[in-house]
Amino acid sequence: MKRFLTKGALALILIATGSTAKAAFDVDFGIGYSRLSIDGKNAKDLDNADGAQANVAFTLKPSPAAAGLRFGFGIEASGYRNDYHQIDPITGDNVHRYHELDLFIPEVRLGYYIPFDHFFIEPSMGVGLAVGTYRVGHVHRWRHDDFEEDDDDRDITRANIALRPKIQIGYARDHWAVGLEASYLWTHLHFDDGIGGDVGELYGGAFFRLSF
Repeated sequence: MKRFLTKGALALILIATGSTAKAAFDVDFGIGYSRLSIDGKNAKDLDNADGAQANVAFTLKPSPAAAGLRFGFGIEASGYRNDYHQIDPITGDNVHRYHELDLFIPEVRLGYYIPFDHFFIEPSMGVGLAVGTYRVGHVHRWRHDDFEEDDDDRDITRANIALRPKIQIGYARDHWAVGLEASYLWTHLHFDDGIGGDVGELYGGAFFRLSF
């Protein structure tokens, strides 16, 4: 029995090694517009905020028998900021206040590539870890001199499971492709009293792909 299990394990390792050696892969670079939605009565400064996202993804084509199957991992990063100025009615000092949210999401992805001659559609689903950092702060500029004080009043980081369905539509040649992509992120991040809960991110942008 032990000899049988050993031979079976060796066979699986050889199969996996051979599959990996033959597997081709893609590298995608994407950038575009994103829009944030965040729950909480004290999160109005960032709810529906406009931002930008950049992403990179590495995708394997594991088997000729399932030519359209895609498996890989990706990293997305996006940022949002809402700021406003106030003039102190007594001193005349300029107080610049801001609210920021940065999102960083590493994830694994499973998708399917559907070609139409040189064009293609590729729907996929990502599951990962959303890491969000929420900051509230101010920059105080004194009226009678150039001295500034920059201070984060709150700096809170939270993490949770994230889901991201995504679709790409593109034009492909032998070793490259370009196209448009869209995705929606859902996660749950509670930062502080009245700030956070369900967090969503709608993204639309363009991508460039290198195929190896």
